[in-house]
Amino acid sequence: MKKIIDLKDLLKHEILDLYSAEEQIIDALPEMIESANDARLKESLSNHLNVSKTHKDRLDSIKKSLMGDEEETNDGFFSSLFGGSNSVTSRGVEGLIKEAGKLMDEDMTSEAKDAAIIASVQKIAHYEIAGYGTIRAYASELKLDSIAVELGKTLSEVYEADRSLTRLAVGQVNPGAEKAIDNREEEEAIDNDYDRLTNSVSIMSSSDPETDE
Repeated sequence: MKKIIDLKDLLKHEILDLYSAEEQIIDALPEMIESANDARLKESLSNHLNVSKTHKDRLDSIKKSLMGDEEETNDGFFSSLFGGSNSVTSRGVEGLIKEAGKLMDEDMTSEAKDAAIIASVQKIAHYEIAGYGTIRAYASELKLDSIAVELGKTLSEVYEADRSLTRLAVGQVNPGAEKAIDNREEEEAIDNDYDRLTNSVSIMSSSDPETDE
């Protein structure tokens, strides 16, 4: 692994981390979309997926702007730093996605699952906000103005995605989860009431005296 010496090297390192993060987010979101119950949540997650693809493409352009053809060579920074530009894995986002997967496997109502999905996606978004805010600051310090502008676009889009999920959670999903009822328990209660009523009718019928016509 090549030694990271200065701020520009660190910028390249963090770009690789976020590139990996975007790849993992793009892979994980379709399953979350499928698991979501609320139609507005599905739409919000679908929009988030499309924006994440834009972020990945933007990072591709930034890498080319920073390195030119160097990243395509075996002795380029991206290759020497991690043994190839595609070999790095963002461990932070990897852990958050694994945590989200475990939570999705829990036995919960659809309303509670929607709230859990929002929480999981927002944890990932906050990782992105921290990451993109940091590398934008690095780019500004290095006078890489055009790159700082592009990273600022991504940062604004992640902020908006996070705010959109907050509005959805507070305005609709969380109140729905607060009032959620376990349908299985409700169905069992109805069945028990029906059984008690049936037994009562049966007992009353058997206790009626027989009358002659």
